[in-house]
Amino acid sequence: MALTICVSVAASDAEWVSDLLWGLGVVAIEEIAVAGEAVILRTSMGEDHDTVRRAMDSLDVTLDWSFELVDDHTVDTWRLHVRPFEVGDELLVVPAWNDESSNDVARMRVTIEPGATFGMGDHPTTRGCLALLERMDLRGRSVLDVGCGSGILGIVATMRGARMAHGVDINPASVEVSRVNARANSVSDRWTVSDEQPSGEFDVVCANILAPVLIDLSDEIARRVAVGGVLVLSGVLDGRYEHVLGEYPDFVVTERSVIDGWASLRLERR
Repeated sequence: MALTICVSVAASDAEWVSDLLWGLGVVAIEEIAVAGEAVILRTSMGEDHDTVRRAMDSLDVTLDWSFELVDDHTVDTWRLHVRPFEVGDELLVVPAWNDESSNDVARMRVTIEPGATFGMGDHPTTRGCLALLERMDLRGRSVLDVGCGSGILGIVATMRGARMAHGVDINPASVEVSRVNARANSVSDRWTVSDEQPSGEFDVVCANILAPVLIDLSDEIARRVAVGGVLVLSGVLDGRYEHVLGEYPDFVVTERSVIDGWASLRLERR
């Protein structure tokens, strides 16, 4: 049995509430019609109750939600519909269980198993970060990925020449799953991961997490950016992130990537 969450909403609210859940990094949402004008949105955020509660509590609104145990096969049906997909000009993201397009040799191929980390790479915030990383010269640089999930950002960074990448995530599943993905892409010698913030500074810091967390961790994130380094923030809606930038007064936006209404921002020190 797998742990899922069920969110009860009015049918008219299903779209924006789904957007909130996508923002938490889920990989699939099932919409179930119930009596009247209501629907239930069912999704999964791993097996740890406390982690799920923290994620739901981080939202700016209070939702009517509950835990539910369902058959594992029901939870994993989304995998049947995931195909390899292109990101930016150079990257091909391939699900570990479906490599039907792996013969596309014109693109850099990264194999990802999200497990319970919700980091397949197809969410607009992740795609935006990958697009920004694609336009950077990462050769010989160190990378920190805050909220690393499956490790896709750090793994791609090492594949593009970064000398090392370190991931941090409070989801216990991220530690082992990201290591599996690093091995699958032959970069495990340059990937480390933990559930605690590291010490020291990094040339590139990526934080693809929810806006409230970007605010809460702003001091910690900012101090990890080395002099002359780059900060990539994502998880914010386009045109609605000034309150987040206000928590990073020493940085200025130098580039944006906007996909499906979500903004990913490249920042440098003023």
